[in-house]
Amino acid sequence: MSTATVIDRHGVDVRRGVDDRAVARPGVDQPAVDPAWITATVRPAGRFGRGDVGRLRALLDALSACASIVVLDLQAARLLSPRAATVIDEAAHRLEEHGGCLVCINVDADSRACLSTAGPHAVLLAQG
Repeated sequence: MSTATVIDRHGVDVRRGVDDRAVARPGVDQPAVDPAWITATVRPAGRFGRGDVGRLRALLDALSACASIVVLDLQAARLLSPRAATVIDEAAHRLEEHGGCLVCINVDADSRACLSTAGPHAVLLAQG
């Protein structure tokens, strides 16, 4: 009989209880857990067009795999490509699936229009 390692979204081995938590079993009361959050803030600069989508996807893929909240500060950036907006929306969707979120702050009107057509997953906050 083999034993699999089961890691939750916070990096804790829930079978072995690497942080001394009890192994989760149905019907057994578990101690309340105060989950740790990882927040990442990214501040891209410049114009993001079709040629920049690969780098943006690689960064957001990595962050959405381990962060709880990703803050994308677009104050110094302009989104020019619907593909770039789609990459952001897809990362936001992945974060949502794990209880996290992607927040775009300092979004100008052009970037907002681009992001709004990509999907509903990212939270957009205007420049302020």
